[in-house]
Formats: sequence, C-alpha cells, structure tokens
Amino acid sequence: MCVEGVLVTGSLPPEQARSASSLDTIDLGISEALNRAAQAVVRSKYILDTAATQFRPAILERDLYDGGYGPTNPLCFLQRIIPFAYTLERSHDKVFARVPTENTIGCSWRWRRSSLDDAEREKCREKVDNEEDLLSGRIDDASYIWVKPLGLIAPHEGKNRVDFFRGEGIDSIPAKVSEWGYVEPSRITLYSVKDHAFEATWAVLDDRWVELVPHPGWTLPLMAAYGAKTEKPWPATFPAPSDVLLALFDTPRGNSPLGDPDHKNATVIDLDTIKAIDDFQSERMRVTVHDLKDVKIDHRLWQCALAGVLVALALLALLPERWSDARVLSGVLLGAAGCVGMVPYLFRCITVSRRGLSRVEFLPIDRCPKKAGRKFRRELG
Repeated sequence: MCVEGVLVTGSLPPEQARSASSLDTIDLGISEALNRAAQAVVRSKYILDTAATQFRPAILERDLYDGGYGPTNPLCFLQRIIPFAYTLERSHDKVFARVPTENTIGCSWRWRRSSLDDAEREKCREKVDNEEDLLSGRIDDASYIWVKPLGLIAPHEGKNRVDFFRGEGIDSIPAKVSEWGYVEPSRITLYSVKDHAFEATWAVLDDRWVELVPHPGWTLPLMAAYGAKTEKPWPATFPAPSDVLLALFDTPRGNSPLGDPDHKNATVIDLDTIKAIDDFQSERMRVTVHDLKDVKIDHRLWQCALAGVLVALALLALLPERWSDARVLSGVLLGAAGCVGMVPYLFRCITVSRRGLSRVEFLPIDRCPKKAGRKFRRELG
C-alpha cells in the first residue's frame, strides 16, 4: 500500500479512483545494475527497430524483427531473449499507474514520432499523456505488463506511443499495469556449451530443464545483472551435449526428454529423463543371439541344421532295428542338428545391456521423472 505520493519499493500503487488527477509512478525496486541492463535492452530494441526500417531485418537479429507488424511485439520480444519465458505469470490485477519510459519496450508499427510535424506532435502529446482521458476511456487503452523481477515493461495495447514518449523526453507513461512474476535467479544457470565444432549457450532451470538461448548477446548481460549464474562450462555430471541435441529431434511425450507436461508449448529438454533413459538402457539382461543388435545369423546355419534333421529322420526310418548303434548315431545327429537351429532363437545364453538389443525398448511410463514430478499448475516458488 502507499499513501499520497509515497510508494512501497517494488510494488504497484493501489487502484486509483476514476476521478484521480494524478497517477503514481511505479517504483521498480530493483538494483542499479539490473536497472541499467533492463534499460540497455529497451534502447537496443529501439535502435534495432529503427535500423530495420533502413536495412534488411534478416541481417540484423533474425527473429527479433519478425516482419509481421514490422517490429516484434514487446511480449514476444521478451519471450525470445529471456530464458524460460513460459514461467511468466501474472501475480496482481491491473491498476492505473505511470511506468518509467526508459524501462518500457516499444513497438512503433502503426505510426512513428518522425512522421508527425510539430503541431501534430503537440496535439498527440496532449492526447496520449492525458491521465483523465485514460481513466475515463476517452482515448485508446494502454495495457502494460510489468515483469517485476526484471524491471521491464512490455505493452500489450498502446505499444506505438512508447517511442513517442521517449522522443518527447517524457519520463513516464500512463497505463493500466499488471504485475507479472518470473523465476528466481538462483534457479537459472547459463552454460557455454562446446562439443567439437558445435557451440551454443544453454540455460538450465533447477539443474533439470534445458533451453536453447538463441540470442546470448541480449540474454547474458540481463541475466547476469539479474543474478543468474552465467558463462559456466557444461558440467560433466550432466548428460553429454550430443544426447541433449538428439533429444531435440524426439517427439514430446511422457517418456521422452523433450517437453514439459506442465507447459505444453515449451521447447525444453528434461535432463532427468535423459538420465533415466540412460540408466534403463544400461540395465543388463539375458538374451538370445538373435536379439543382439547388428548380429545377422548366416542362412547356411539353417540349411545345415535342416539338412542334418532330414538326414537323421531318413536314417531312423530306413535303418533296421538290429542296427542299434547306427540308429543311436542317427538320433544324436537329429538332436545336434535341431539344437544348432534352435540355439540362436530359444536359448538366452548371453548377457548384454538393453542398448545392445536389436529391438528398441522405451522407458516405461512408471519410471519417467516427468510423471513423478508433474503438477497441474507449476508454481514459481
């Protein structure tokens, strides 16, 4: 709560009365280092959007300028530069307040300040910076998301006016603001992964969930200022990078490393599932020769065994009973030929791990870490 003109650090002001003549400005309540990093992201986004109007966007930052609206929608932009953006959750209802312009991501896709003359700029300023008209609904809505832990504001509606306020030198923007939460920095670690010719930056949540960081130049400074551990080498206790990369091509399911059952659209890799699969495939079991991977039984074995059985049966049928020794030898031949044909398929005389089998065995669903830890709704704490 706050009283007239006084804000609690890092909180939204209370809901303003519809007749209020002045809105409070939110107090970000973050460190100076994080505030500088957040403002650097906002400025870089503005520079990128401006440069993309003069150059081919593809040569700048690929999907950070998506070409639909032109500039990337602020919330989509945030989702592309912060790890595990799917954990963003609204924690408070919307209230009317003013937000710091330097911390607000813009997206001037419909109109720009540079397209207005001096008279139009003055008229526009009087219109969009009118708190009473905003409260009464006489001007277009401005609905902003405040990602409180990062000190960043992402407009949903009213995104075009942000760069206008910036160009006019206005310190804050009136809007209807909702507060959103994000995972604690202690739960995030960013790793520099190098495996032969492959190099990438991966983020790991709770030492379990892996996500690719597509724009490390944008992500690392912000996450470092936030307090996440950055630029660490890939631990030897984690599954090999090649196993993680292979999991990206799997199908999302309960016993697959790809995907989080609590967040259907998240492209993340579950290290615990990779470890469980490795343990399962390493279990040793008794098998036949026929079950082994990359083992092909020569067809001549079948031919010899069949010929032996047929010869033995013919001898047993043709030899007189008084030739007992010959009949015994024929019986031995019959048994030996039969055994030669059946041993590769019936006798489990070899012990190997599951990964040595020709038949692929999947991790049983009751041994899947995803099933054991699943929640109906993931909590941030």
